[in-house]
Amino acid sequence: MNRLMKSRKTFANLKIQLPIVVFVLTVAFISCKSDADNKQDKSARIRSENIPVVVTQNDAVEAVVKSLIGFSADDFYKNQQPLPTSFRNVQIKYSIKQNKEIMYILCGQFTTQDNQNRDEWTDFATIITDPYEQWIGSNALTYCEKSKEIRYTKAKLSTELKNKLNSLQKLER
Repeated sequence: MNRLMKSRKTFANLKIQLPIVVFVLTVAFISCKSDADNKQDKSARIRSENIPVVVTQNDAVEAVVKSLIGFSADDFYKNQQPLPTSFRNVQIKYSIKQNKEIMYILCGQFTTQDNQNRDEWTDFATIITDPYEQWIGSNALTYCEKSKEIRYTKAKLSTELKNKLNSLQKLER
């Protein structure tokens, strides 16, 4: 009998405590879920709002453009025969790598003396790595199609690239 009384008393205590336990667990679950949602929202905001701001800060863009133009012209000068005679559709772009690092790309097209009469244009992409990579043809197009443009209005990049290449040719003479 004593055992029955203890069981009833324990059960009565559990009945009183059960709603409290359920309430505490529910609040804990909701706050954890809410915190996880907030973290997801915050990380989504970082990706969609802050990265373009970082990408387009004037000083950073100027340095990136100058580097990419220099790398690209130097690579054309040293490795592209015949040399390009014209550039078009040159743009500064970016893409975000899986490790969240920003990859800057100079995309465009060029033609050479041999192709001027046939209106053939070849795609190129110059990418800042360590220190850079330059891709010509369909591989370049792959990089450029998957990246986003950074609006750059200080100078026409096609002209800047052509001028830099011309200055390298003049140094040789």
